[in-house]
Amino acid sequence: MTSLTSTPRSRSRSSTGSSGSSDTTMLDAPLAPAQPRPASHTNPSTTNPALSKDPTFSLLLSLPRELRDRIYAFALTSNFPFWWPSPAGPKHNVALGLLPANRQVYNEAAPILYTSNKFLFTHPSDCNIFRVIASPYSSLITSVYFRVREKDLRLWITYLGSKTQERSLKSDLPKLKSLWIFLRCGSVGAPGMLGQLGGPAIVGLPHALAAQVHAAQNALVQQMGALHQQLLGQPGNALQQAILPPPPVPGAFPANDPANIQQVPPPPPPAPPFQAFAQGQNSLLNPHLLAHPAPPLPHVHGVQNNPPNPSPIAQHTFYASFLRWERGMGIENLCLSLQETRPADVDVKIVCIMRLPKPDVLRLVRQFPDELAVDRNSDARTPFRKLHGVEVSLEISGFDVPT
Repeated sequence: MTSLTSTPRSRSRSSTGSSGSSDTTMLDAPLAPAQPRPASHTNPSTTNPALSKDPTFSLLLSLPRELRDRIYAFALTSNFPFWWPSPAGPKHNVALGLLPANRQVYNEAAPILYTSNKFLFTHPSDCNIFRVIASPYSSLITSVYFRVREKDLRLWITYLGSKTQERSLKSDLPKLKSLWIFLRCGSVGAPGMLGQLGGPAIVGLPHALAAQVHAAQNALVQQMGALHQQLLGQPGNALQQAILPPPPVPGAFPANDPANIQQVPPPPPPAPPFQAFAQGQNSLLNPHLLAHPAPPLPHVHGVQNNPPNPSPIAQHTFYASFLRWERGMGIENLCLSLQETRPADVDVKIVCIMRLPKPDVLRLVRQFPDELAVDRNSDARTPFRKLHGVEVSLEISGFDVPT
């Protein structure tokens, strides 16, 4: 009876010795695997804590300092100047997100950001405020561009010549090595310059613009004429001495010659109006150029031709004429303001930008081919030449005249 009432489980166990069927094997298989499966590489929850990386480890900081500096320079240097306050301009494509990585990276990369890039300011207050709100490493700036408008010229002259610690170029940029000043000098002279540069002012211009040009020319002529008459009325001044002809040389006109008894030197010619500065005939700072003096009398011993050696600037007609005209506008004061404040090793260049119609620019290039070079933007520029220790150049930017 006992054998008849045995369970299938007991029968399967008794038959395991003689039967190797798969059914019996499946019934006897364990419910869980005998050994645990290896951990999957894609499951982050099963990582071994003993094999985890050090959170303070940095692959960048593991490199030598020389390589890190090259990485900083590559990531933080731009081909375009940083204009502050920032207008809508070109993208600099620099990795500024590298600076807040950690303190060590910031202290290593921030100096390269300020020493390797150029910065542009359009007002002296902008440069002064930038040094206050920016990083202390901004004192390491070495290259700066200044865009000077005519209405701010006096502010810039005061700022560049200041020696105070609160507001001066010397205190704001102590590590300065390169300074470029772009002076806009076209808004005052541009209407008159259209006629002064050797052609009529109103040819090819709209009626409204031609009227403005004509009015500006008349105002300049009247102002120059009044000032010229005022200078002539002062006895003993340099201008009067320059215009009056020299006294006759003894023996030049023999008394026994009847033709020379009543001969007197001719009177000086009248003062010309405000003419083209490219011809260099007028200047407030060169009184002898305001009018053509009388020709010299012949020497008693014959003609002696010993002209003085001209200065390097005077040899370039167009450039020298521009300087004589522009000195009254402030270019000379701008150069003089830097004499006592800029360090000796700072390279200072001033570019005077004048806007003229494109046909006038092309005409000037044809007229002065040795002094004007055309760049890829069809703008003409003279070479840099020294003026009070500062390199000065004239750039003529052309614009299209509406028809």
